[in-house]
Amino acid sequence: MKKTTTVEIFTATHRISGQVSPGPAGLFSFLNLPTESSVEVEEAELNLLYLVGQPPELCPKLWLVKNEMVAVLVRSLGELGPASAVRGGYTKPFPHAVRIVIGGYELRGLIQGGGRFDFRSLMFEGESRFLPLFDGKLSALLFPKVREEAPGILFNRAMVSTMSPLPREPAPPG
Repeated sequence: MKKTTTVEIFTATHRISGQVSPGPAGLFSFLNLPTESSVEVEEAELNLLYLVGQPPELCPKLWLVKNEMVAVLVRSLGELGPASAVRGGYTKPFPHAVRIVIGGYELRGLIQGGGRFDFRSLMFEGESRFLPLFDGKLSALLFPKVREEAPGILFNRAMVSTMSPLPREPAPPG
């Protein structure tokens, strides 16, 4: 029996939840396979964004084109795959709080890098289409009811329109 991962996938128009079978390498590696251009979702629940909160359409199987996927949310970081692959192999990752505007959504969370925040290398170097965001929050810009939080979000970097660092929160007194 194949191990499945529960995901929530957001496109420009839909929210899809269901099960995917990423294989032993994890979801991060599966979504970044250059030889695969689609994702099969089993036991899918499909909602138009403006109808989120109403009963979803149920689909036993559904296929999505990776290029059209904005973000993929998971329930636990372990579902993303091995930490060395997800975090780019850095031995001591440094978190950067960021805001990302992407395909009609705003994401907030932590990007992990090896030192100072470098937008150009993050967005234009390497082969990965989907990048990880940790402790993420997603909100749809035109649909206020669409708000989600997840320990891990994989976002489609080809769809990013803006990214900005967020100010560090002050340490609690004491």
